[in-house]
Amino acid sequence: MKISAVVIAFLTSVFFGNICSAINVTVIPSPFTLVAEGDNITLSCQVSQCSRSVSLPVLRWMFQPEWGGELLVARVNMRKEKFYGNYTKSFQKPKMKLTVVKQGRIYNLLIMNITEQDRGLYSCRVQEFKKHQKRWKASTNSSASTMLRGETLI
Repeated sequence: MKISAVVIAFLTSVFFGNICSAINVTVIPSPFTLVAEGDNITLSCQVSQCSRSVSLPVLRWMFQPEWGGELLVARVNMRKEKFYGNYTKSFQKPKMKLTVVKQGRIYNLLIMNITEQDRGLYSCRVQEFKKHQKRWKASTNSSASTMLRGETLI
């Protein structure tokens, strides 16, 4: 009897203990959205995790244009400092703005004055870092995406 109790306790910690340690990423709107040229849109990346462990996320908004390739739009490091990629910096006027809300759980990407070149796949990628023996190490990764499609106005 004692052996089966130990096995059940072990199985419970294996199956249920790791479920809450995962980091979950959701992009809204998803899986795609239609936007008219000239309009603005806000893509929202919501990050949630069940564990209460001390961990810090690094977030990247990536863009895969319809013509191919993959470009860094913006990044937020472990200290919530924002950096913009070369793609974002290539515009003469500000084109995209990243805001962090709700204690670093929601990362909104505002894309202004949509053009045909903005069509493609936008991905929010999160990598979680945990402190282990005085060093920060990557522990989990998660991502979610949405496709931005153009709408023709006549």
